[in-house]
Amino acid sequence: MRFAVTEIVEDFVGEIEDFPFDAIDQDVVAQLKAAWFRYPVLRFRGVRIGDREQVAFSRALGPAVFHPRQLQEGRNAEFPEILVISNKKKADGSPAGDLGDGEVRWHTDTWFVEQPPSAAILRAVELPDQGGNTYFANMYAAYEGLDPAMKTRLDGLAIHHQSVIDGRGEVRLGKSPPVSDDYATWSGVDHPLVRLHPGSGRPCLYLGGDRPHQSIPGMPQDEAAPLLADLWAAATDARHVWAQQWRPGDMMMWDNRCLLHKRDAFDPRSVRRLHRTTVEGERPVAAELMHA
Repeated sequence: MRFAVTEIVEDFVGEIEDFPFDAIDQDVVAQLKAAWFRYPVLRFRGVRIGDREQVAFSRALGPAVFHPRQLQEGRNAEFPEILVISNKKKADGSPAGDLGDGEVRWHTDTWFVEQPPSAAILRAVELPDQGGNTYFANMYAAYEGLDPAMKTRLDGLAIHHQSVIDGRGEVRLGKSPPVSDDYATWSGVDHPLVRLHPGSGRPCLYLGGDRPHQSIPGMPQDEAAPLLADLWAAATDARHVWAQQWRPGDMMMWDNRCLLHKRDAFDPRSVRRLHRTTVEGERPVAAELMHA
């Protein structure tokens, strides 16, 4: 064992204080993945690394994913794999990072593409005195907590994740404004409501994000809307949620396939800057199909 994992929340959150960032090899990666499949949220405490080391850490887990905003306000000139999450402004008043200082609602990252990311790694660089906490919701626990009738109802169902309007209500890069109010017809991708995690082998809810524009293929919207509302309520139930209160030297790694996350707003007069890297994933596969 090359490092120790302390359990914070059983089968949900673990903490690592002695990770060997300067000596990552196949054994370390294998141990890390085993810990991560047990604890989909891992917190690294007392981290003293920079962008170069973070990029190397992410590359050890898999190929990088580039968010469109990494070419704009979240751009890092030296390391393009880094997405800058910050409310700082440049000298000309334009954003020096992505997401600003407002609340970020529950979502998984880049849920509206064919192969959503597997891992997100977020490292604290500058932090406000208070606020800006990050919350994680456990989609394994959310699915396990559903009653048997609901689980049966979800068999074979998918969500249509439109790719036209982003979580800020703006038209995505490269997209044209929708011409219809029926967002079930908007371009996007269908993913299963219940996916089987390829590493842990466990089923979990997979809701993505952008609640106002979701639909269920083959189901009338007046039936789909209350079902999705019930699932979002179950997914974000406080019993399944854990909050990361950031401290200097913290770096979080979470599994984008079996979690939702969100962020608190914070005082715009303060500075919050974190650097994120993202690791390639695979197309979600419905849990029942994996058992066929």
